[in-house]
Amino acid sequence: MLLLVLAAAVAWFALSGFDFARGLVKEKGTVLPARVIADGWAELSGKSLGKVVFARPPKMFLLDLTTGIEKEIPGLVVAGAAGRKLRGLSPRPSWAPDGKKFAYRFDNRVYVCDESGRKRVIINSQMDCSEETRWSWYRDGGMDWLAGPALDKNVILVNVSDPAIVKIAYGGGDVQKHCEITGSGRYVVYDDGSNIYVTSFGGNEKGIRISQGQNCRPCAAADDRAAWLPSPHSRYRIYNAANARFLQDLLAPPGEELYRLNWSNLADFAVHMFGSTGNTRMHVRKIATGRYFFIGCGWDPDLWVGPQPLAE
Repeated sequence: MLLLVLAAAVAWFALSGFDFARGLVKEKGTVLPARVIADGWAELSGKSLGKVVFARPPKMFLLDLTTGIEKEIPGLVVAGAAGRKLRGLSPRPSWAPDGKKFAYRFDNRVYVCDESGRKRVIINSQMDCSEETRWSWYRDGGMDWLAGPALDKNVILVNVSDPAIVKIAYGGGDVQKHCEITGSGRYVVYDDGSNIYVTSFGGNEKGIRISQGQNCRPCAAADDRAAWLPSPHSRYRIYNAANARFLQDLLAPPGEELYRLNWSNLADFAVHMFGSTGNTRMHVRKIATGRYFFIGCGWDPDLWVGPQPLAE
């Protein structure tokens, strides 16, 4: 089924004269019919609801995977482009677990926003919102927090409703911008500038190193898994955050590379972009099988997956 969907996409690439209003996604000459995206996602996800927030600077967009329809999020302005300096300015969005809002970064500030473009800035003097940082959404019971690096190089949680409220998730004082918390809330994965570590939530212990050689881009799953990106960027290495046991490699699609993998709110699905040099092809992934599906071009995609829709 998936091969038929991909074949249909290839056939459509040769067509012209279509636009967004008719349900097509265009970027740098790539045209994907909405039906191709919707069918491919249904095949990959078992007909679950799904959506991706991403950027084509200076704008941000929402792609409804269930229908294949893309729309611009009104009123949002973001930065970022190819090149080491400019790519660090990109928004790095993160969905709330319920998919109702997302967080993103612009001009050294972090905002929470809904799909209609209504946004609110989250300000706390301890937050490091500089280039390359990502503030990811974390929910503890019924309370929402943003998790990210502090200026004192700890990992902190900033309350979304009242940003004056802060918790320390890791107090080792050696975090270099990149850090996330696993969905269970039990572990933190972070970059100390040389290696990637996993450690228990709420402590000061450095934890266990899971990386080897040149590495970057740690990320955490909705369960107790963590991953990091080696060089060259041909795979993400996935580990059990509890004991640092290696679990699997998530390989890049043939002829491409992985860059900025973001796990969804469900542990078996993720999304990533191609690379940092301007070729920003986005793929949604099923972690258990490694299957992938191309959804268009853009920066910093983040995926939210909902329940399977009711039977027709």
